Amino acid sequence: MIRGALPIRIFKVAERSMEPAIKEGDYVILLMWIWKLRRWDVVVLKHPSKNKNLIKRISQLNENNIYVVGDNRDLSEDSRKFGFVNKELIVGKVLFKV
Repeated sequence: MIRGALPIRIFKVAERSMEPAIKEGDYVILLMWIWKLRRWDVVVLKHPSKNKNLIKRISQLNENNIYVVGDNRDLSEDSRKFGFVNKELIVGKVLFKV
């Protein structure tokens, strides 16, 4: 992840879980200041138990937790494996792919 002073970051995708929409090696622009999350938003989040970031789509959300899934269900490690995750693990919301 490239860091700077703006609330926007560039993130290089290192997994295939969002294919075909977002492929491994693609870059996405993240908004770090998130006011509102919606179902189907794509987010980058910290893995709940490993030292890595994931890119996933929000399938369900409640006050403090989100349930995330990858578009490519066969290759996705997501909430189907580790359950709901705290919203505090969200790194940023994907604005678009570059």
